[in-house]
Amino acid sequence: MNSRILIVEDEGIVSLDIRETLENLGYRVVGEARTGIEAMDLAKEFMPDLILMDIKLHGEIDGIEAADRIYSLYDIPVIYLTSHSDESTLKRALKTNAFGYLVKPFNERELYSNIEMTIHKHRIMKKVEPAEEIDTTLTFVSDAVVTTGHDHIIKRINPAAESVTGWTREEAFGMDFFELFEVDKNVVSDMMEAVSRDAFEKRSLLSWVDNLTLKKKSGEILDISMNIGYVRGNRRIPDEFFFVLIPKGSDGDMKENSLERYYRIIMDAIDVPVYLIDSEMDIVIYNQAFSDLCVSLGVNLNHLDKPAYEVLPSAIFGNKWDYTDIFKSGSAFEKERTYKEGGILRYLSIETIPLTDGRKVTHAAVIVRDLTREKEIEDRDEMVAMNFRAHSKNVEEIADLCGLLKEPLSRARKTASSGDTYEMRKIRESLSEISDVLYEIDMKWLKYEKMRNFFDIQNSLSEDKDNSD
Repeated sequence: MNSRILIVEDEGIVSLDIRETLENLGYRVVGEARTGIEAMDLAKEFMPDLILMDIKLHGEIDGIEAADRIYSLYDIPVIYLTSHSDESTLKRALKTNAFGYLVKPFNERELYSNIEMTIHKHRIMKKVEPAEEIDTTLTFVSDAVVTTGHDHIIKRINPAAESVTGWTREEAFGMDFFELFEVDKNVVSDMMEAVSRDAFEKRSLLSWVDNLTLKKKSGEILDISMNIGYVRGNRRIPDEFFFVLIPKGSDGDMKENSLERYYRIIMDAIDVPVYLIDSEMDIVIYNQAFSDLCVSLGVNLNHLDKPAYEVLPSAIFGNKWDYTDIFKSGSAFEKERTYKEGGILRYLSIETIPLTDGRKVTHAAVIVRDLTREKEIEDRDEMVAMNFRAHSKNVEEIADLCGLLKEPLSRARKTASSGDTYEMRKIRESLSEISDVLYEIDMKWLKYEKMRNFFDIQNSLSEDKDNSD
């Protein structure tokens, strides 16, 4: 076992008790912190496998903020410890990248199971987590790149951007983009809104802004242009804006090779297969996910001297006229395709988006999404619904039969009550037992009715969501 754990707890006795418990379970405690700032320092120094973080900490930042910063900076999973299980605190905690929480006092078995589940879950996530790949890509990109969420809080800053702005990753992380760099918020936020809207409406992935100034850490004012990209997130990964900072006088014009360089930054942040074609229909950029898809399709990407429609199977990705139309019409389109992989039918959504330089369509981005799992879930849900409808019909028929028994049962009880012989008393007892059974069936029917109403509401909500989509 010997997983390395950092304890963050401002009560010394409690911290000591947790340490002893962890060591008895075979874990290695690498350190103990009492404040959020100290926790961040020890996390950076020891890089533990997991952190046990008390939510209520004294100092500048509490446990929730410290955990969020640590996970974003160092990718270390956190389990929250709290004496308070109030809803507002837990909601705030669980909005961060929390892997779980324990309400004090907790027992040894609870602690052990939570730690093991968290470490296992984090290892699984690391195998599919694109964030590390994005950070690696940005490290080697020569352009200065800063990323934020919709809240304008800085999430990433690469070495080139550190050099341009004078701010290090540790200093810039978690700061407001506009407050730190003093960039014109009105102009840039309008472009952010436009590019995110364009992404939803399938018109563009980038937006260009000229004549901006940026304040460096030294106080020097720098004239820059800026390329703003937007990547839509998913259930695990939030939306992210990419800002390419281009100092005046650098090679930041809107030539096609420049565009391709900036699009590469955005595409490497997308965890689904994407490739970019130019006006000659050649594949000029593709990401790792697309390369992996091509391997499964048996497509060789080592020979890209031919147009995309000759390199890729047209039955899946489209023919020459599909590619030509995107440049002529300038309109996005989406098609569903199927193919067999190892005898399994797979469903793909092929979405083609025209990309412009502000004047004409220069490139087209093709985004591929695997819909197989969604189709399986739809088929499973339909099967469940069919079975539920069949069972519902049977239950309703049983309820109807039980209803038919009530009137003759009432007549039999009335007849049996007219005599006081031993046989009549036994009949009355039997009729009473039958009446009790029918009552239990009625109670089960009421429970079934509640369940059916619940499913009806869920189906109605699902249909409304599908219609709105």
